[in-house]
Amino acid sequence: MRRRRYLAASLGLVAPIVGSAGTVAGTSQQNSSEQETEPDPLTVDGTGATVTNEFELEGGVTIVEALHDGDENFIVELVPTDGDLETLLVNAIGEYDGATGALAERGTHVLDIDADGSWELEILQPRATEDEAETLPVEIEGEGSAWDGPYLFDGLGRSHGTHEGRGNFIVEILPQDGLFSELVFNELDQFDGETTFNVDGIGFVTVEAAGPWSIAIE
Repeated sequence: MRRRRYLAASLGLVAPIVGSAGTVAGTSQQNSSEQETEPDPLTVDGTGATVTNEFELEGGVTIVEALHDGDENFIVELVPTDGDLETLLVNAIGEYDGATGALAERGTHVLDIDADGSWELEILQPRATEDEAETLPVEIEGEGSAWDGPYLFDGLGRSHGTHEGRGNFIVEILPQDGLFSELVFNELDQFDGETTFNVDGIGFVTVEAAGPWSIAIE
């Protein structure tokens, strides 16, 4: 399972990038046949409240891996420069080491970061073919907020989830070719239960959690 990748150095804004759970991608989003090359990641770091320089996003599935060593709010928003609504990527208090995901709009953006300590972000736009995606059923587990994939989905499916933390337990599937994310679980505190979902094609799983969790997808 993919977990937080620690950034090796203080790099600032680099290559063109890529935005949160429960979002809708715009009609300018490309389909997977046009996205055979995975975009280079963007890395950015700093201290305290910051608005980054403008950067270009290609749109589609976006993963944000983040670290924060402060004691107070750590809020990261993706803000398009064309006036559309911003996307909340991270909303945490204190130290943070986790990941989130979104279907991002293509276009020019900035990151609006509220923090009281030092922070590091890496933004990825994973791309996969059906041959690279793992077929169901699968079982994944972890602790805290994370992401995993790619998986190959085939319509209506069932998922069983458990969560041992005190806080949000939100699981979503971000389809590589879709306009809408698929909400699988949206629970609070300890949880053990099942639900259905409906996704066709390649997708990535994001988990927001406050403790240990497990997910079986079939």
